[in-house]
This record gives sequence, C-alpha cells and structure tokens, in this order.
Amino acid sequence: MKLKYLPLLLIGFLVISCQENQPEYTLIRPETGDRMVIVEEFSGARCPNCPQGTQELENLNQVYGDRLVIITIHAGDFAFTYNDSKFDFTTPEGDALLAFLGNPIGYPSAVINRIKDQSSQSFQLFSTKWGGLISEALTVPPAVAITINQMFDTGTRNLVANVRVVPNETMDTELRLTVLLKEDNIIDPQADRADPSGVVTQYNHRNVLRRVLSDVKGDLIASDPVAFEAVESTYTYLLPEEMGWWKLEDLTLVAFVSAGTGEILQGAQTSIAQ
Repeated sequence: MKLKYLPLLLIGFLVISCQENQPEYTLIRPETGDRMVIVEEFSGARCPNCPQGTQELENLNQVYGDRLVIITIHAGDFAFTYNDSKFDFTTPEGDALLAFLGNPIGYPSAVINRIKDQSSQSFQLFSTKWGGLISEALTVPPAVAITINQMFDTGTRNLVANVRVVPNETMDTELRLTVLLKEDNIIDPQADRADPSGVVTQYNHRNVLRRVLSDVKGDLIASDPVAFEAVESTYTYLLPEEMGWWKLEDLTLVAFVSAGTGEILQGAQTSIAQ
C-alpha cells in the first residue's frame, strides 16, 4: 500500500478488562503499510469476562482493519461446554498453544505477535496493553513477505494451500511457518457477565481456531535466511462436512512466520471462499 497518511492520528479508547473503571489510553495509528499483527485471544465458553475482551478486539479491528489477524483459542480453565452447547471449540492444537504460550493469570487475555511483556516476561497480556502493543508493532517494517495461494475443490472439500515466504533482509535466526484455519459466525452459548442471565445462548463466536495445519510452534523453513531467497511450503487438508460449522464462507486460512525467539515477524490471511 502507498503511504498516504500524514502525521500519526491519536485515537482514544476506553479499555474494557476484567477490572471495572479502567482508565482511558491512547492509541497511535501508524501510517498505512503491509505489516500485519497476529492476536491470539484465549477464551472459553464459560469465561464470563471474555466477551468484553472480544469486544475490545472488535474495537481495535475497526481501527486497523485487515492489518489485524485475530485468532480465538478456546483452551484453559473456562473452555467447557454447556448442556445445550452444540459445539466444542476446544482442540488439541489449542491445548498445545496454551502450554506453549502460558496460562493466562486472568481474563480477558491475549498474546500479541508472541512478544513478551517486559515486566512479567509473559506472552499473555490483559486488554489494557493490547492497543499500545498493536500500534507499536504495526510501525515496524515486516522482516519477511508472505503470499498465500490456495485451491479448494468444492466436490471433495480438499484444500491445498501454498505459502511463499521471502525474507526482506538477511537474518541470524531461524524462521518457522505456522498455517491454520479459523472460523467466524458460529452461534452457541457463551458466559457473559454483562448479560442479566449470565449466559448468552445465541452468542456469535468469532475467529475460532479450528485446525493448525503445521506444527503448533511452526514448521522450520529456514535457518539464517538470506535476503530475497524465497521458501515455499504446501499444506493439504480435507475439510469435514458442513454440519452447522465448517462453513466454507466463514473459513479463513491464516499463515504467519516467527523467529527463533518466538516473536511473529509477519502474517497473512485469506478467505477459503474466493
């Protein structure tokens, strides 16, 4: 994208977190560019504070649009179904990611580009820190470029995804590629402290992690990569039949590259239904 915005725009948001009456904070909107930020939100159907965290991410998404890639992972202490739940959003990959990134000390909680908080040395962050870290991350030029090309056979429901990674600079690190599927607009019960009943029976679950096609920590694709030497990886997956979920129009393919430190360098996403 062309850089067309002038001085950075200051935007104030009221942060909603697990504590009441949080102070206002200031977001700095960066100039437009192709840097993407990966947000791994940890949630659960029985988490009463999580809808407020999801709303905060929706607010941030209104600011940054397609440059924000949100993945909601149902794992941990609140990731249990209700008696009238139709779906179980937990996955083995989600459990593995929770073990890898650490258990939240409270909710709402999310991991931003897998950058550790300097004070706590934890990947997990409360919502009061999301906006500032996202804004800062978007100002950093991407160290790699990612292109996703996918083919989907509507008859067999077979997905073939080719991901091309090109380093923008020579680096003294390894590169790991993570590829996953997430799904939007799944209606099922959700605990919500803001609802008088405590549970929203027709809650719209967004950006739900469905499958990780790579290793959950990312597949090793390069060691000490050289600038502009491209690496390609191909993944195939047979989508289950649509039975209230696995809806083609709501599925998104996500790819991101992380460094040896774990920090995510760049991400990309594309709809399966093109």
